[in-house]
Amino acid sequence: MSPGFRRVAAAGLLAAVTCPVAGHAQAPLTAADSAILASQPLKRLALAPSLLRRVSLLAAGLDREVVLCLQGTAAGDSALVEDFVMPDVVSSTADQVQPLPCGRGTLAVWHNHPWTGPDSTFGVKTPEDLCSLSQPDLRTVVADSIPFAAVSVGRTARPIICWWRRVQAVVNRHVKFLPRFPRQWLELPASLP
Repeated sequence: MSPGFRRVAAAGLLAAVTCPVAGHAQAPLTAADSAILASQPLKRLALAPSLLRRVSLLAAGLDREVVLCLQGTAAGDSALVEDFVMPDVVSSTADQVQPLPCGRGTLAVWHNHPWTGPDSTFGVKTPEDLCSLSQPDLRTVVADSIPFAAVSVGRTARPIICWWRRVQAVVNRHVKFLPRFPRQWLELPASLP
């Protein structure tokens, strides 16, 4: 384990995986699901502070969804993401994005959800509620082999970012939307250095 990775972990950026949110029905696991669960040893995602600042700044200024392929290194059951590349985007609107696939070496796929205000249709009352994976997001995460999915909510008073393991999306793929898991999301302080 590199000294840089230990510093990030010591700084508290390494989020712990917790149990799924109570009250959301889970589909029975199929043999394929079990194979996916067994093949994905990465359980924790750490975002380097500079990456957190850059994606939060990017999300804050966008009124359309975009996708970034987050890259870094894996050590044991943890992934440290330090940089990103932006794939070609086929289409992008305020509430959906269709990118080309991320390349090899991608540990997480990030996209943003621009905050436009409460939406009673989807039960969105606060920007934190928008830190979730929609049914189209879930289908994309399940169909891919990238270990993590991350979402930033932009155009808010403070940066908000959350993430999921791919296996959590597989297990919860039939829900209407997958909210963030307790203690498994990162939120930057109100003032950035």
